[in-house]
Amino acid sequence: MTAHRTLTAEGISLAYGDRIIVDTLDLTVPAGKVTAIVGANACGKSTLLKAMARLLSPKAGQVLLDGKNIHRMPTKQVARDLGLLPQSPIAPEGIAVSDLVSRGRTPHHGPLARWTPADDAAVAEALEATDIVAIADRPVDELSGGQRQRVWIAMALAQQTDVLLLDEPTTFLDVSHQIDVLDLLTDLNHTRGTTIVMVLHDLNLAARYADHLVAMSAGRIFASGEPEHVLTAETVREVFGLDSRVIPDPLTGRPLVLPIGRHHVPAPLDGAAR
Repeated sequence: MTAHRTLTAEGISLAYGDRIIVDTLDLTVPAGKVTAIVGANACGKSTLLKAMARLLSPKAGQVLLDGKNIHRMPTKQVARDLGLLPQSPIAPEGIAVSDLVSRGRTPHHGPLARWTPADDAAVAEALEATDIVAIADRPVDELSGGQRQRVWIAMALAQQTDVLLLDEPTTFLDVSHQIDVLDLLTDLNHTRGTTIVMVLHDLNLAARYADHLVAMSAGRIFASGEPEHVLTAETVREVFGLDSRVIPDPLTGRPLVLPIGRHHVPAPLDGAAR
């Protein structure tokens, strides 16, 4: 089991130049749980994740990992505890799948450290978990978008961190592989206790897989908590500008969002919808 690291944002404001993206935001990530961050495009989801991964320094406030300012910690120390899968990562030209996944072990090596059986085992486990053993010898730049996404997830898994941040991990994946990836992350959380924080666009998948849901709007947190308390018709309307019906998912009992478009007349509201 992994250690339960605490990750919090205290009063952070984030900007690109003079343009404020996230404004005085507080967030505590539940340790050992799966958290999903949702919100409309340009609301600050990915920017927040970058700050929590130490890729973007706050203009104000701080991000704390186990009570320490993450931007003042040594890079390798952070990388041993916290992994990140960013949006649209770029692989070195011509690199093979297994070589890229092996780079996830870099934070665990000192300047003169040698490759160990533990490293081999971590890479093999990551390849197996993401179902890419058969393409381990192929160049990454020859793969489909969905295959490349699974390779990047494998590299993050090989890093074996206690906290894993993922920015839209289901991008480029078909429905089957989206479920595979989210099942994989859930397995990682259940078996190793890894704290997962992921940005997702699909509200129904976020509600189904997350223990904790964070809905962002215009650089602030509109609502946070258990999915059934956060994902309501009011939240969908206020955060996404979309009318919807929210009913219990027949498989999980979690909220299920049914968007209402201009060309569909809603059926009469029954007692199950909110």
